[in-house]
Amino acid sequence: MIYAELSGGLGNQMFVYAFARAMGLCCQEPVTLIDRQDWKTGSPAHTALALQALHISSEVQFITDAGFAKQHLPVQNAAKALMIRHEQRVGLMDRDWHPFEARMAPMLNAIGLHFATEGFTPAKRGHAKDFLAWGYFQGADYFKDQAETIRAELLPIENPEHGFARKIEASPFPVCLHWRCGDYLLPQNAALQVCTPEYYAAACRTVCQSLPQAELFVFSDDPAYVRQHLDAAGLPVHYSTGAKSAAADLALMRRCRAFVLSNSTFSWWGQWLA
Repeated sequence: MIYAELSGGLGNQMFVYAFARAMGLCCQEPVTLIDRQDWKTGSPAHTALALQALHISSEVQFITDAGFAKQHLPVQNAAKALMIRHEQRVGLMDRDWHPFEARMAPMLNAIGLHFATEGFTPAKRGHAKDFLAWGYFQGADYFKDQAETIRAELLPIENPEHGFARKIEASPFPVCLHWRCGDYLLPQNAALQVCTPEYYAAACRTVCQSLPQAELFVFSDDPAYVRQHLDAAGLPVHYSTGAKSAAADLALMRRCRAFVLSNSTFSWWGQWLA
């Protein structure tokens, strides 16, 4: 069995799903995703399970149990805990952890663990009875051989047909502009290299120069902030009033023909699924 622990919001959960599902298809093994429900204890690193709003495979199972890995995968979980503690002690944001994780991968894979928080670190299934994946797996290289299947399974179930969707369809060239605000604007998250108003202004100028017929369709978790700070270079701007779910926003975003992205996994998925 291949297990993977979910983390983050919808965008991060989609990367974990894509990694585990692709490995399961490659190895012809069942996949179970572990929803630790950390958000209930105030953890900022995980929000509520959101994958059910997508066309995920019925072959992928879910377990809602914060202690599952510790109880049922003790070797893998212990190695995972050691890796986390080491990186936290040195400083998660103080260095690039990809070289270290890549060096550790063969040994960890051999005991049935893949640990990857940064970059692309190939995984080898090995001979352990069960395999646990922990990390973010943010990159299409993790599932490039199963991309067609992953794309079909991560499409939103909901297909909005309300006024904003009709505006996108009627536009001569709809450009999605996604601006992640929220926790990204907190001082303690400065290391995340948040996209600035200057970045978006430059992007809008580029869009205007290359696609003068373009219209911007703005998606954000803080539309009031974006209205105040966005320099659209004279392009027409339409602001999403807020879909009822992240998946509904994703369904709208993927209807656009070009994208101005934030450094957000959710933003990345919007353009990949388009």
